[in-house]
Amino acid sequence: MKQIISLGLGVQSTAMYLMSSLRELPEAEVAIFSDTGKESTATYDYLDYLKRWQKQNGGIKIAVVNEKNLYRDLLNKSNTGRFASIPAFTAGTDGKAGMLRRQCTGEYKIRPVDDYIRDYVYGLPKGARRPQTSVWIGITTDEAERMSIPRERWKVNNYPFLGMTVDSHGNVGRVPWAVPQNRSNVMSWYRRKGIPIPPKSSCVFCPYQSDHTWAMRKRHAPEDFQAAVRVDQAIRNSTSQGVNNPVYLHRSCKPLAEVEFDLTQNIEWGECSGTCHV
Repeated sequence: MKQIISLGLGVQSTAMYLMSSLRELPEAEVAIFSDTGKESTATYDYLDYLKRWQKQNGGIKIAVVNEKNLYRDLLNKSNTGRFASIPAFTAGTDGKAGMLRRQCTGEYKIRPVDDYIRDYVYGLPKGARRPQTSVWIGITTDEAERMSIPRERWKVNNYPFLGMTVDSHGNVGRVPWAVPQNRSNVMSWYRRKGIPIPPKSSCVFCPYQSDHTWAMRKRHAPEDFQAAVRVDQAIRNSTSQGVNNPVYLHRSCKPLAEVEFDLTQNIEWGECSGTCHV
């Protein structure tokens, strides 16, 4: 069974890539990063670093797939075949804020990785069933609840830092070579190796961000924040996509550029899929 790393460029998935490249874990076939079009500048900088590291150390191949661009599609909704729904906020008839259905992870993270496996790992035509494949996902023991059952019958989700696998039928197996680790263990591994720790990876416009994260982005990465403001403005009128009330990136249902962020609030507003930024 081929071993594929789903590379989110966060702390855990990058550690899997590095450990596999250093043969501290089994050698995977390829690590696939699905670029949604507007990760943070810090994440793109780290990707450049990781590519250099790969060349210098004979690391596993890194494949960047970017045919689908969520940032561009959100800015130009009329040019897309269907609305790429992100979990943005809108006020209901009772005035309370609710979140829209999230489709972005499946369409812009999971599916591009699956398509790369079909097209380039196996060289199969569209519609062909892939052989059973182990896809590594970087979830540590402190967030084990983020494990998920793959929808695709050919896929086995492999969680090296949990020591567990899950197939499409929900069958749970053990990974004999894995050593369960929490996030703190993984961070310590980076320090022992003298390798820079990746920044948290997510789209700059992700609505799940805490006020503290928004404020730090506005202060330290103003270009990234302005990109989020452009998305916030672009999605405001989403009636053509079936959303009748104004749509916002911030839970206050106010324009992002006008929000006064609470620096003490450091809790994300919802739970993003583990596939996004681990």
